[in-house]
Amino acid sequence: MSVSWRPDVMALVVILNGTTSAGKTSLARAIQEAALRPFLHVQMDDFLNMQPGWLKDHVDGFVFLPVEGVTPPEVSVETGPFGKRLMDGMRRSVAAMAEAGLDVIVDDVWMGDGEQQEYRRLLNNHQPVFVGVHSALEVAEAREVARGDRDIGQARWQFSRVHVGAEYDLEVDTSQESPDVLARSLLDRLGL
Repeated sequence: MSVSWRPDVMALVVILNGTTSAGKTSLARAIQEAALRPFLHVQMDDFLNMQPGWLKDHVDGFVFLPVEGVTPPEVSVETGPFGKRLMDGMRRSVAAMAEAGLDVIVDDVWMGDGEQQEYRRLLNNHQPVFVGVHSALEVAEAREVARGDRDIGQARWQFSRVHVGAEYDLEVDTSQESPDVLARSLLDRLGL
């Protein structure tokens, strides 16, 4: 699909979807640095960190569960009612920023096609650009370990799930190119 930014559209929203540790945050920061116009960076992790401490790993929020009998380890994520409202709030926040005329890069992890459809609905007056952020599984797992802030096995569990049903304008592989090279390529494709 050919993608180019249309200046007649109020805001440009670049939505990065990929597993944990796929390189979304590094790519988003590289886009911010390379772009000639200001982009805000909205991270799913920032919204998760807004929860009160008692709600972390709680059935109403997000529960991270080791998958039984699987080697290497996998950690599944179950989203409760508060977690669903929190993610809905994040996506509505992105739409509000776009309505204010702000360009945004979103760093997200989808677990079904409902998330992309919700972005399309919320951003129908703007130009969302959907980017699939891929990484070799072994690279994502090595990053997951190096980060030290994730349950080991999340990247493996998400690997076969986050891109199912997604339709992307662009796809990148962070295990093949640096964030700076990918950012420049993406901005060039958008005519920025």
